[in-house]
Amino acid sequence: MSCFIAFSRNGSCHQERNCDSILWHYCRGGVVKSLIGLIEFIAVVDHGGFSAAADALGVSTSYVSRRVASLEAHLGIRLLHRTTRRVNLTEIGGQYYEKAVDIIGQFDDLEIEMANQQKLVVGEVKVSAGGIFGEEEVAVALADFALEYPQIKIDLNISNRLVDLSAEGYDLAVRHRSPGDLDLISRKLTSMRMVVCSSSKYFDRYGKPETPEDLRAHNCFQGKGLPWMFQNEAGEYEVKVKGRWSSNSGPALVNAALRGLGVVRLADMYVRNAIDAGRLEVVLEDYEIPPTITYLVYPDREYMPYRLRVLFDFLVERFK
Repeated sequence: MSCFIAFSRNGSCHQERNCDSILWHYCRGGVVKSLIGLIEFIAVVDHGGFSAAADALGVSTSYVSRRVASLEAHLGIRLLHRTTRRVNLTEIGGQYYEKAVDIIGQFDDLEIEMANQQKLVVGEVKVSAGGIFGEEEVAVALADFALEYPQIKIDLNISNRLVDLSAEGYDLAVRHRSPGDLDLISRKLTSMRMVVCSSSKYFDRYGKPETPEDLRAHNCFQGKGLPWMFQNEAGEYEVKVKGRWSSNSGPALVNAALRGLGVVRLADMYVRNAIDAGRLEVVLEDYEIPPTITYLVYPDREYMPYRLRVLFDFLVERFK
């Protein structure tokens, strides 16, 4: 059964709902009250007095005195003998001090253990990536990462859909554009060379474009429907191409070009095998085409799991 417990300024607590919570059990037993003044008490013993303890803790002497007095009042015992010159432990105070130091030491050990857990590359990573780059490059890189870190579990989703990272539980996505979402962070992964090409069958029938402007007379395949950009020593060129074939799939565009349907502009990795085999021919090589930038995209979070930081660095190094 769930419950809610509120703590007052004096350390007491109030049960808002009946429950068997272990926290409520501790609260009823006074554990919360016992913590009030515990650190100050240890500091007084360690530093030999209230003033020195206050300096070490960065608080006032009166504050330390009040906290220790509250602890003694709660326990119903005197922990310290106070004189104008020095502070000494009572016999029972000495016993309490030793056990208190042991408890604080266990807290320190717990923090160290949690910090070490944070430095382990373990757990699951859910990734979204699209197209051939996702299938052939990201997938291979993630497989190599999993080989290097055997306690990692990879869940890779290949899709051109822009998934909602936070809502769908993704740790990161590989995308060909930087997101405009303020809740997402993007990190450049790599850039891909772009080429314009088609089959010799198409060029034999319609001729080869010699300049970017010539593309207006050709059936140009569109992915995102954006203008095609070019540049050379004479300047920059923006061409709004037209075509009767469009797709958000690189392989679909390549297959249409191989059939002689028209001219395609794609990242070199999509068409390199077909170009090397002589099945596609590159044109407008005297012009530079702005590369496609690929980004690592991930939710903005205050605490980044160590496994994700290691994976980010691994991917950036892999594709630089």
